[in-house]
Amino acid sequence: MNAITRKINFEKTYYYLIMLFAFTMPLSRASISLLVILLPITWLIEGDFKQKFKLIQNNQTLLSFLIFILVTILSLLWTQNYEDAGRPLRMLLYLATIFVIATSLKREYVNNVISAFLAGMFISEFIAYGVFFEIWQFKHATPQNPSPFMFHIDYSVFMAFTSILLLHRILSKRYKLKEKLIFGVFFVTVTGNLFLAAGRTGQVALIAAIIVMSIIHFRLSLKSILTSLLLITTIYATAYNVSSTFEIRAHQAMSDVKKVLNADFNSSWGIRAAFWMTTLNILKEHPFGVGVGDYIDATKTEVQKQKYNSLLSNESKLFISDNHPHNQYLLIFLQSGFIGLLSFLYFIYKFLTLKIDNQELKELSILFMTIFLVSFLAEPLFLKQFTIALFGLFVGLFVNYNIQSLNETQ
Repeated sequence: MNAITRKINFEKTYYYLIMLFAFTMPLSRASISLLVILLPITWLIEGDFKQKFKLIQNNQTLLSFLIFILVTILSLLWTQNYEDAGRPLRMLLYLATIFVIATSLKREYVNNVISAFLAGMFISEFIAYGVFFEIWQFKHATPQNPSPFMFHIDYSVFMAFTSILLLHRILSKRYKLKEKLIFGVFFVTVTGNLFLAAGRTGQVALIAAIIVMSIIHFRLSLKSILTSLLLITTIYATAYNVSSTFEIRAHQAMSDVKKVLNADFNSSWGIRAAFWMTTLNILKEHPFGVGVGDYIDATKTEVQKQKYNSLLSNESKLFISDNHPHNQYLLIFLQSGFIGLLSFLYFIYKFLTLKIDNQELKELSILFMTIFLVSFLAEPLFLKQFTIALFGLFVGLFVNYNIQSLNETQ
């Protein structure tokens, strides 16, 4: 075995596998499944565990995330529904890519990997616009919702991140005018597709990211406020007047909010608000959560209580009883209680304070996490293959740059 491994150029192997992972991520569910297996296997075959574990041990961001994963697994001790526990635990395996990428990729390859991801998104956009203009048909995508490879909510997260990445480069002084023009065209197409599709999650997350990006570029000042207002007003007003899908969804959102304010929770946003009530009431009895697999069972039992009869219709109760809480924070809360949520928030804090000596990557890491922090409010993205893979790839890249930088200074 040692003779075989000595013949393998692991540096190039990791590079090609991670490049393929980034490129195919917006395009292929099967490719993601294959590569989240191949990457850890390659990591294990390479060996040198003493050095790898030392890198993990010395990186507080990786350690904090490992603690979160262990707390989630620990909740198996008070889980009764092991069948439903299978999916969350399987999805956690996707997050192993964080540790592989963080400890194995050369940092000079990080920007190439990001470019590979953008290339994959470009192909995805090309196919989506072909569907929208009815040039061709592709899988389940429709002109009303041109999401060619994934569910529209997941796709909206991909597009929101790509959009803010490109906008950040346009406003940056690090790129030439010719490059900015290319970024500008891509930004218009990807942002346009974000509002042609039905995913409101990415649309809302983009607002927060634009505000954060403006503060990054202009600090907290009148200029950052005006820049945010101008960008948000221009983008969303244009989308409202051009995209009938966005117009309809915007009116639905406003209608849902009005219903919630009138204590009517029988709507898309109303049901999400109802999950907050059921979750907090469950936690009063189970402060350590109900276990990684019992979150649906516990919610089903809770929502049948008489106090919800005046707030929710039988149809809404049925939906709540059979679904996840549509919120990553609530899901963690339900599974592992206050300890689980605190461990996750601690990881977020360590990630946001991660030292990256490349200013552009540091800023991008903050924008990336902003997209996810807001999107987590609408969907448990760790239960979704595409979004958990996206999270694993970029968290791994940012932590990798931090580790490589520290190693070079030692």
